[in-house]
Amino acid sequence: MLKKLAAVCAAASALFVLGATEANAAVNDFVGQWTNQDSNTADVTRVTVTRTGANLRVNVFGSCHPTDCDWGAVNATAFAATAGGNLNNDADVVMATYTQGFARKTVLLRLNGANIAYEVFTEFTDSSGRANYRTSGRLNRAADGGIRFPGGRIPGGLIPGGRLEGAAALSEDCVSFTPGALRVQNVSGRWKITEGSHWVADFGANRAAAEQGLAIILRYGFTSQCFVARPNPPMTYWRRGDHVPNLPTGAGEDCLAVNPANVQARNVGGAWKVVQGDQWMLDFGSNREGAEQAVRVIQTHNLNRQCFVARPNPPMTYWLSAP
Repeated sequence: MLKKLAAVCAAASALFVLGATEANAAVNDFVGQWTNQDSNTADVTRVTVTRTGANLRVNVFGSCHPTDCDWGAVNATAFAATAGGNLNNDADVVMATYTQGFARKTVLLRLNGANIAYEVFTEFTDSSGRANYRTSGRLNRAADGGIRFPGGRIPGGLIPGGRLEGAAALSEDCVSFTPGALRVQNVSGRWKITEGSHWVADFGANRAAAEQGLAIILRYGFTSQCFVARPNPPMTYWRRGDHVPNLPTGAGEDCLAVNPANVQARNVGGAWKVVQGDQWMLDFGSNREGAEQAVRVIQTHNLNRQCFVARPNPPMTYWLSAP
């Protein structure tokens, strides 16, 4: 037991030399999807970190052919630099352990500026005589606008992750929040996602939907909620920083595909709607300007998925950009 503990401590110490940690590291800084800086790596290709309440989970993918091998999602443990640290505010290392039958793999993730330095320690348990070994590398947070088309553009002149050519800067109505401060609470009989004394989303009697909504916020690393045509906005979307995340849709999420180049504002039966072909996605009633603003948002952020929590009459909607 002491030898194993010493090995883990040595592993954590070895990781420290990979780079200086960010001064204000926090456990929520790990949340999101990360990809290996080396696109040709034969090691870890990508890592997803999620958080629900106090539970932190890590999903590692390794290089395999023809598709990446999914190691699965396991519980993870965060570490601060000192025993007096606060994990919410001071965590700079996350550790996860995978038992794969033939081997046990310990994965260490350490914040390194805006990126993550990782090491994987493999201990063989199959009596094969193979030597235990370690691998290491660096991970980048999955970037917005990650999709690539010939010439860098899709029909309609849209630059992936960018703006319509020749379009004016988009004016957005957004309210920022701190993801780590969000909680699911019952407020006067209604389940809400709150930040201190303010509520961010109201799920009524549906506690499960509220918890799902918070998990989605943390999965995608949302830091602000944005609206088109308040009050009672027909369109709500969420950003991470200045952009809408372009991560792949997670398991169990309820999303519809969107082609931003085909979206337009159209008057249908006297109501201004945002439509894609013969299907409408958003109804702005008499507000033509609001419908046109929604189209600008969809095309500027290259939104290709409209997602819902707890349909019908979803209390939370969010959009994702092209992965």
